Amino acid sequence: MLKMVIASLALGLAGMSASADAADPGRGGMLYETRCIACHSSSVHQRGARKAKSFDGLRVQVVRWSNEVGGSWSGDEIDDVTLYLNQRYYRFPCPQSACKADRTSLAR
Repeated sequence: MLKMVIASLALGLAGMSASADAADPGRGGMLYETRCIACHSSSVHQRGARKAKSFDGLRVQVVRWSNEVGGSWSGDEIDDVTLYLNQRYYRFPCPQSACKADRTSLAR
């Protein structure tokens, strides 16, 4: 219970400091760890038959699962989680319209 309260406070603080101009993969990681990790181990992202085949497809899956568990994520939060997952697991080319940060760092 205390862990959830601390995570909620951290998410609130992260939301206040997040830039409106760029997705924040750090905040996306906190959101993912708070809401998704209970059902998703890293293996779901590394399987050969994964559903996401592109950055846009990955975002569609994040939207889908946000809706499945209550649909309370904002567009910025969805962008943050998508960028986090892309950087951590998928490494799809990030479209300039979605990734306003330094694109060379996102492609690593």
